[in-house]
Amino acid sequence: MRLTPIVAGAAALALTASPALAWTNQDHEIFDLVSSLEGAEGKGTTFYTFLNTTRSATPQEINRAYRKRSLELHPDKNPDDKKIADRFARLGVIGNILRDDEKRKHYDHFHDNGVPKWRGTGYYYSRYRPGLGSVLAGLTVFSCFIHYVFLYMTFRVQKMRINAFREQAFEAAWGPTKKPLAGKRRLKTKTGEQGDAMGMPGINGGRPIAGGSTLELAVEGPDKVYVVENRKETLISEDLVTKPVLRDTWLPRAVLSRLGYETTPSAPAASTDSSSTSTSSASAAARKSSIKKSYRKPSPEDSAGATSGDDATSGGEDGAAPAKNRGPGKGIEGMGKVGGRRRKTVPRPTPKST
Repeated sequence: MRLTPIVAGAAALALTASPALAWTNQDHEIFDLVSSLEGAEGKGTTFYTFLNTTRSATPQEINRAYRKRSLELHPDKNPDDKKIADRFARLGVIGNILRDDEKRKHYDHFHDNGVPKWRGTGYYYSRYRPGLGSVLAGLTVFSCFIHYVFLYMTFRVQKMRINAFREQAFEAAWGPTKKPLAGKRRLKTKTGEQGDAMGMPGINGGRPIAGGSTLELAVEGPDKVYVVENRKETLISEDLVTKPVLRDTWLPRAVLSRLGYETTPSAPAASTDSSSTSTSSASAAARKSSIKKSYRKPSPEDSAGATSGDDATSGGEDGAAPAKNRGPGKGIEGMGKVGGRRRKTVPRPTPKST
């Protein structure tokens, strides 16, 4: 059933393209002449009206109309008209078409049925042949579009895999009925033999997982699944997946990197206790917005602040006061300071055993 629209679309495309493939160079010449004639003389002007004759005119009437019209549009009789040379040259081409029986049949077909809007790729390529720069620009835009399509497909696949992982965790914790019990259920599961080739957001830092690895899970209620890594619980939800934007494609990303901007994705904080599991819809929206990528250009103050921050926090852990810089000879093992001069500490000799 799904193939029916595809087959119908292919058939419609074939029917549409078949006339374009059948058009000859003579038809293309008529298309060009019709466009230039309407552009110069006005919309709706035909070869017959330009010659002041009718569609049913005989070849003899066409010849008389052509001679009369050529006298009117001759450049010698219109020296002040700057466009008269183009009109006279166009008249000669139109006269040759209408005085030839085969060419006139081709034109009469388009005169009666209308000139097609789509004239085939060969027609447009031969008349508007792009240069090297246009081709490269088109290929670049097309490659960015293809890259975005792959990014979006990966985004959709990751969401599907997260939902499937959650459903498996609920079934493993609460059974086939998936009816949750009170409290939090902890369990361990192993990955498949093929492993996780793509990686999953929130698990192992998004890196691939080896086949047969053990994952520790915590399931709470009907909608919360946590992955426990290094004694920290990470809530697995669709909010961990960031929807791609056009600036994530290779060209904008390369330009931003060239200009000195850096991508700073921020992930939602992992919950470490059971009290933080009662999240509302507002906090979920905030968590989803917090993982969006932001592009910023690092300033000199950032590097200076990072250096000063490292110096300030090098004194200890857990908020301990940083150690003050000591003067020469102070606090150095084996060194001392007496009377402003340094002396070397000589170890005491050990007594010999008798």
